[in-house]
Amino acid sequence: MSEPRTQRVRDPVHGLIVFRADDRVDQLAWALLDTPEFQRLRRIRQLGVSEFVFPSATHTRFAHCIGVFHTARTLVRIIERELKAAGQEIDADRAEVAVIAALLHDLGHGPFSHTFEGVQKSRDVAKRHETWTAEVIRNPAGKIRPLLDAHWPSGGFCDAVADLLEAEDPVDIYHAVVSSSFDADRLDYLRRDRLMTGTGAGAIDFDWLMEQVRVRDIEIEAADPGGSGDQARIPTFCFDPKALPAAEQFLLARYTLHEQVYFHKTTRCIEQMIAKLLRRVAGFAIKPATVRQTGLDKTNPLIRFFAKDGATLENYLMLDDVAVTEAIQHMRQAPDQAVADLAGRLLDRRLYKSIDIGSFGYDDGLQHREARRIDNSFKTKLDAEQIIKDEGASVSIYTQIGGDDERAHKKLHILDAKEGPVEITKISKIINELRHPKKFTRYYFENESDRELARQQKGKTA
Repeated sequence: MSEPRTQRVRDPVHGLIVFRADDRVDQLAWALLDTPEFQRLRRIRQLGVSEFVFPSATHTRFAHCIGVFHTARTLVRIIERELKAAGQEIDADRAEVAVIAALLHDLGHGPFSHTFEGVQKSRDVAKRHETWTAEVIRNPAGKIRPLLDAHWPSGGFCDAVADLLEAEDPVDIYHAVVSSSFDADRLDYLRRDRLMTGTGAGAIDFDWLMEQVRVRDIEIEAADPGGSGDQARIPTFCFDPKALPAAEQFLLARYTLHEQVYFHKTTRCIEQMIAKLLRRVAGFAIKPATVRQTGLDKTNPLIRFFAKDGATLENYLMLDDVAVTEAIQHMRQAPDQAVADLAGRLLDRRLYKSIDIGSFGYDDGLQHREARRIDNSFKTKLDAEQIIKDEGASVSIYTQIGGDDERAHKKLHILDAKEGPVEITKISKIINELRHPKKFTRYYFENESDRELARQQKGKTA
């Protein structure tokens, strides 16, 4: 085995990220980067199809995960600072687990990420990407597990990392590094996605926030649905009162990115079109006799995964954005006209035309009436998915795609001199105004004439 060397990665968000020769965790992380499972993340874009709207948003989950690892190391140093100040013991083993878990947290994402997860959910075969991640890490036939197993002479490191990523209930402060209101994941993606999309909104005062982070206990309710609902106290990240303006801006940045980038109507339209295409392909893939209708052969990674009993880890790891995009190119010649049409539309960016219910006015009652009118007038085409209704997007101050934003440890707390940690909506009028979800309802029309008809009928009762 060669001698450890200091390695460096240049990153547009964090600058120089260094993997030091004399740090065993850094060297483990560097070795993990070269595994096939981690290299696969080069072929999965962080923002899926957002490049159709923001052409420079082509950054990958590979780059994001390295940034999350770098940020996690900083959060661990903050934990050490806070625990020392409080006279509490530092758990070096748990710190190592948290940092490596941060690096590996996205291994289980599928092609086009949450879109693919939604397709599987609609087929009643859903598996959360966190579960896939844990399976990738624990896989005895993979390249990740041997590296993790060798890290602790006594063993157990691999399972400790996977367990942390799967855990619903936090048990210590190290869980907050990978899952909290101020975890390493969102601290990277907020800055990276803003930079790579070129949007002017969503800036955060990162250095000031990191300087003002404190560790305090808060009360949480157990996530176990069979539990008693008892309250427990766990440590998490909170902020000194001096950081209130920066904390407000941090949450506003998340809100803005969700509203303007992640839930952009064109992005959502393309996601719905891809989902419609993949559901149709999956329907053909179940029966060997109908596979040819997709324009793909039975050895294609998509067909193998969608086939009966095909949702194995081996088949899943063959899927990425590149594999699916290549498959869509072949689908353009599919015998099935619906598959061929959708594939051609996606490749040429001939998208369905949209109506946002908000365009009819800001009054909630008016919006509901217009939605009912469209539902009634176009029921047959909605059932046939010639028109797609999208009401799955909503944004609030704690919105997290695919996540649980209602639990206490996922909310942001400010330290009060008398009460201790106080959830920020109880202190900030600005943030309190945005605590209720803002729901988006859009319709995507295969035929532009239907969209125009829906517009012309505005205000008419069906």
